[in-house]
This record gives sequence, structure tokens and C-alpha cells, in this order.
Amino acid sequence: FDPNGNHVIQRAIQIMSNFAKSAADHGDIDAAVNLMHQIKFIIDDVAANVEQLSKHRYGCRVVQRAIEYCPDEQRDEVLMKILSCHRNLIEDQFGNYVIQQALTIGSEEIITAIVESLTEGDAIFKFSKHKYASNVVEAMLTSATAHHKEAILSAMLKDFEGTCGIVQLAKDPIANYVVKKAIDCAEGQQREKLFAVITSNRQQLSQAPYAKYVLVKLGERRPSRTSRRNKGQDTARF
Repeated sequence: FDPNGNHVIQRAIQIMSNFAKSAADHGDIDAAVNLMHQIKFIIDDVAANVEQLSKHRYGCRVVQRAIEYCPDEQRDEVLMKILSCHRNLIEDQFGNYVIQQALTIGSEEIITAIVESLTEGDAIFKFSKHKYASNVVEAMLTSATAHHKEAILSAMLKDFEGTCGIVQLAKDPIANYVVKKAIDCAEGQQREKLFAVITSNRQQLSQAPYAKYVLVKLGERRPSRTSRRNKGQDTARF
């Protein structure tokens, strides 16, 4: 938890883990095991206190370095502990960064569990409007595989409070950023549905201060009529 000491721990994890991986790559398994053993007391402590550390300004950095640099066995130990408390970290000021890191490194099991937490019931709307949890939703849209991204977008496109959830999110001072990220990341039929919903509610959205930014993003991502017409003409020549 120390503002200076955490940097020492981060470097110890990074350097010793890199040495262990290098030794293993060169076939020196005994050296790799020995190097891993030398930082075992650190990793054991991180795993045992992962929720408390993840919610701390400096502790969260140590957790992130552990899952970023540690060899598979030690990394997975920490990730499984994160999985056990991930619901408590999504909305946390510092814990959300640990969850974002887990999304880029974690196994299918871990990512699926986080997706299920984000999409359970109407949770996606609560998380998208939350200052810190919205970062996790955006990270999922950016880095997730196609089927996980589809699950997030499907949840956002559900009806919520009498209208399509995307419309409500677009009006929100925080969730509008999530909608803009969805516009950037959506593909195929979901992209078409997303664009259609926003377009059909353009008049309503144009009167909402934050939704105006969503309309601007939509205009940037949607080809103009002129470009579509020119594309059709180019195709006709052949």
C-alpha cells in the first residue's frame, strides 16, 4: 500500500517473472522453477488479499503486474482469486482497472463470468451509467471476442424503461461514451440494428445534450449518401 514501496514490488514481479520465462524458453526448467519460487511469497500474498489490493490506489498496480508478467501457473492463481470477487471490483474506483486487465489476459472462463455479470438482468444499464463500471463495459466492447461483444450489444439493445436501452444510454452523461464505443465496435447485423435504432430516434436524441455527441459519432461512422452512390457507380462500371 506504500506509494513508493509498491514500485519495488512491481519491479520485482516483472523482472523475476521475465527471468523465469526466459529460463523456461531456453530449457532450463530448474532455474525457472527456482526463480518462480523466489517471488512465491509475493504472489501468495497478492492472491490471498486480491480484493483488498485491487481496491487500493497502489495495490491495484501490483495486482495488474502480477497477471501481466507472472508465468502461467502464478498468473492463473491470481486470476482465479479475481474471478471469485470480480463483482465487487467492477464498480470500484481502482478495481475496475484490474478487471480490464483480466479481460485482456484472462481465460475464456474468466471473461465469460465477467460478461455474465455485466449482462445479467438489466445490469448493463446500471454499469454503463456508472463512472467506473462503464470503463469495464467499454473495454469489453473494445477487446472481447466476437461472441462476447455480441452478448454485450444484445443486452444494450434490449427494451429498458419503455424504450430501447440504447436510447436511454445515449442520453446519459456517462453512458453516452459507452454508446459511442458501441458504434465504433459493432459489426454485421448488430451494427445495422444499432444504427437503425439511433437513426429512428434522432429527433428525440437531438434534444438531449449528451445524446448529441452520439449522433455526431454516428455521422462519422456511417458512409455518406454521396460515398454510397459513388461506390455503386464504381461497381456498375465493372
